[in-house]
Amino acid sequence: MSFKPDDDPVKSTSTEHYSRVGSGMDWAIVLGASSSIFFGFFLDIAVNPPSYFQLFDNIILLAALYAVTTATAMFIMPVVYHMMHYRKLDVDKYLLAAKKYTLIGIICIMLAMYLGLGLSMNSKLQTEFAYGLASLPFIFVFFLFLKAKALK
Repeated sequence: MSFKPDDDPVKSTSTEHYSRVGSGMDWAIVLGASSSIFFGFFLDIAVNPPSYFQLFDNIILLAALYAVTTATAMFIMPVVYHMMHYRKLDVDKYLLAAKKYTLIGIICIMLAMYLGLGLSMNSKLQTEFAYGLASLPFIFVFFLFLKAKALK
């Protein structure tokens, strides 16, 4: 195992040299920090709920809070994995595990964002309409993902 930049042109898609482990850690650092900030917003709303919140709103808020907590934990997992297996780190195995943890975290963040957006619209619109409108950005991203996958 080497921590030197990967010079293999098959494994490297960039002309710049970079550390494959370092780039995986960078993703974890950025996503973990941003989801922690998102967690803070949800926690503030949970501690000081608006007066018009009903039981349904509190349940949705709690679900969003759990989703963003799970996402934050998943974004921290590549760092924990790296620390646990530092002496005998298999880079390919690490990158696969980091990708798995990051994907779970992204799905949880998307769920928390959907619930938060629906919750904010629910104060102004009917429940069904609010959560229907909240799903539009995620449907758009899903179709962009399918389109990009089809072009490969």
